[in-house]
Amino acid sequence: MPIEVLETVYDAGKIGGANDDNLGHASNYAWVFDGATGLVDEQLTGTASDAAWLSQAGTDALMARAPSHRGPLTALVDEVIDDITRRFEAEAVRQPQERYERPTSSLILIRQTGGVIDCLNFGDCKVLLRDGSGTFQTFGSNEESEAYENHLAARFSEQRKAEGETGEPDQHRSSVLERLRKVRNRHNVEGGYWVFALDPGAAEHARTTSFTLDGQATALLMTDGFEALAGDYGRYTEEELLDAALERGLASLLDELRHIERELDPEAHQFPRFKQSDDATAMLVKIV
Repeated sequence: MPIEVLETVYDAGKIGGANDDNLGHASNYAWVFDGATGLVDEQLTGTASDAAWLSQAGTDALMARAPSHRGPLTALVDEVIDDITRRFEAEAVRQPQERYERPTSSLILIRQTGGVIDCLNFGDCKVLLRDGSGTFQTFGSNEESEAYENHLAARFSEQRKAEGETGEPDQHRSSVLERLRKVRNRHNVEGGYWVFALDPGAAEHARTTSFTLDGQATALLMTDGFEALAGDYGRYTEEELLDAALERGLASLLDELRHIERELDPEAHQFPRFKQSDDATAMLVKIV
């Protein structure tokens, strides 16, 4: 049975700016991409955002391949990465010189097969799932990576306070950018961390799991920019966030998210972060 989409939100963190996220569904598949904010001075793809380019290319490739795919999710994602790599080589205005220049993304991908949900995850995208028996499950997110990023964000916030800096935070400040580039250079290499990117075989390092469902289920797929309502800002537990999405709708939750970031804590002092608002994308689905 196809997955039924109940509602989506797709909102750029910066008003009028590029949204590095993407989302899609095809047949019994659904997914959300969270492109990592670029750290280059000039985009390699000749677009407004290499990260947005990657997320869109990922959605395009999944739309083409997912409906007919019957094998493991890792095999599907490997094929998608091959498609995107060829497309990047054809469309890029230049090739990256260092790894931090290459576009990367987090990903949550789910597939319904009978009474089973297969899941694949890179990075800090996540799915919250409740089946007909009331059993709640969650999958996704890289806790080690999140802890390190939170540490850097806290140091960034302390430095801004010490220097008396006001206004919106900016992760492209030189002192922060250097640290972030060093971290990004470690993606998809042994001893580093694994994300969705232009690397053959990367899918073998993705996190995967399967859930057996008892009856009809609902699921919330989301980027960390949306999940911040539960994680970073502590407004909900994960299960409460799923409840709120079903009861109030995603648009209402997005309004609450932006109110926190743009009105209650616009300078990121209460909740340390590299930028005022992250892109926020979520998809609420029904699984029959």
